[in-house]
This record gives sequence, C-alpha cells and structure tokens, in this order.
Amino acid sequence: MASPALTSALRRVDAVFGGMTAPAEGCTYCYGEEHLALLAVPGAPLGDDLLGPFFHEVPSHFPDHPAVVRRLLPEVFARLAAGRVDGMGFMPTGLGRVDWREWPAEQAAAIAGFLDTWWRETLADPAPRQDVNAVWELSVDFHQAVAPLLDVWAAAPRGGVEDGHLADFVERWIDDLLWDYVIGWPADESLLDDLRAWLVEHAVDRLSGHPDPLLARKVALLALGEEERDAAFAELVASAG
Repeated sequence: MASPALTSALRRVDAVFGGMTAPAEGCTYCYGEEHLALLAVPGAPLGDDLLGPFFHEVPSHFPDHPAVVRRLLPEVFARLAAGRVDGMGFMPTGLGRVDWREWPAEQAAAIAGFLDTWWRETLADPAPRQDVNAVWELSVDFHQAVAPLLDVWAAAPRGGVEDGHLADFVERWIDDLLWDYVIGWPADESLLDDLRAWLVEHAVDRLSGHPDPLLARKVALLALGEEERDAAFAELVASAG
C-alpha cells in the first residue's frame, strides 16, 4: 500500500493527466487498430500487455509521442508506486525521451513531485518494495540527470537507512565506474563523471565505517585519472593481500 505522501503525489498526477488522450494512431505493424483506439479513450486501462510496450516504444511509432506519454503516466506511476517495476525496468522509456520539464508548469510539477517522493521513500525504507538500483536506473532515465537523485542522498541523515542503500549501490557500480565499462547506462554518458565526482565528495566519508574497508578506498580512486587509477588499484589490491 502506498504511503500518504506517495498517494498524494499519485492523485496530483491523476488530476493533471487522468483525462488526457492521444490520437488513436500509430504503427499498425506493431499494434492492432483496436489497441491504438484505447489511447483516445480517457482513463481506459491498458494493462500489462500494452502499457509497457507503449511506454517503451520509439517516438516514431506515434504521430504525437508526447501525447501518448501524457496519456500513459497515471497508470505507469500507479504501477511503479505499487512496486511493479517489472516490464518498466528497461530503458529508454517514453518519459526519458520527451522534454517533460518544458511542458506546462502544472504538468512538470506533478511529474517531478511523484519522482521525488518515490525516490525519497525508496531510500528511507529499509526494505523497499523495489530494489534501490532499479528505482535509480528508471529515475535517471526519467530525469536524464543524476543531480535530483544525488541531492536527496547528500541531504539524508548520516548513518541512517540511506547510507546502507548507498553502500549497496556503490558495491553494485564501483567496478564499472573504475574501469569505464558501464553497460546499460540510461542517460548521457557525461553524467557518469557527475556521479563519480559526487561519490568522491560524499560517499567516501559516508562509507568510512563500512565492514569492507576497501569500499571507501575504491571510491576514492575515482578522483584519479585512468592511468593513475589503474596503478593505485593494483597497489590497493596488493596491500589488501
């Protein structure tokens, strides 16, 4: 069951986008006319068979792709709030392909409000419905930015649940970041430098008490250039035996 804050964010999304429609047109090679017709029916549920495919479809499949994304948002966000990331866990998504921050202020605020609440509550939950990394990847795709997510982490209390999730996150990503071999990154690769810089500034200190003493030291290596990093990593491994 969604929290009061997340329920409120969903209601706002539904109030803004719930009555919207999109043209009942699209690629009839991929979809039947009866499926596309549902886009023109306000609030008609699309269900598992159509929601995910429509939300991930390339923009050229629809004459008005932003309208399709607006039409889908209430059902997509309700599904995410319920912890059902299955079918929504691959990128890119429709929301990541539209410049939603340039939409009318009420629409952009409703989207940003849901995404912020969803991320904050995921980090604050010791056992979130959905894996933090899955929420992170989708959120990066939706925002096409990392700052809105990292700012929440930076402001979290020290030593709390958020730091535990940060340690798990670092364990998942650190080797990819060290070796510049990140697969499936859902946004511009330049954002990886922003992530590395943030981890050096914030995560090293927050991970200082982690049971694995090498974790924070690995993060510190992200501040080095590629050649220096390779040599320093070899020394780190050798010193750890």
